[in-house]
Amino acid sequence: MKYLLLIFGLLTIQSCGSKNAKNGMNVGMGEQSEQSVRQTVPWDSINGAYLHLDRKRYDFGKISRKKMPDIPIEFEIENIGKDPLVILKADVSCGCLSVNYPKAPIRPGENAKLIVNVDTKAQEGRFNKIIFIKSNADNDVELIRILGEVKK
Repeated sequence: MKYLLLIFGLLTIQSCGSKNAKNGMNVGMGEQSEQSVRQTVPWDSINGAYLHLDRKRYDFGKISRKKMPDIPIEFEIENIGKDPLVILKADVSCGCLSVNYPKAPIRPGENAKLIVNVDTKAQEGRFNKIIFIKSNADNDVELIRILGEVKK
């Protein structure tokens, strides 16, 4: 438990961002294509399911909580492994986040959506929240970081 808290603390401190021209949002480091995942993880070393996220960080920048009290964010999950992928649970680091994830197994090569809803009504200032995704995959725990700044 101590190690989990230490890792969580270190991840909370770290932040870096770049501009995503496609949607105008700031999206940080951690974006990887399937090609780069396969380059960093030898394909033949994947024995079971393997959870690939289209991005692991989302920075919505500065927003007004009056104009946007709820922010839905969609992530694409792909199983690039050899066995069906089952998401066992998705935990959030704050009550201002909620997650809807697929309950049915995701077969190899198939995609599914994970939807995160950010409730900004009780937020003010910068924040950095984490979603923990637990699955049966070889990479059994994945993290998604949600960043932003909420103004009145």
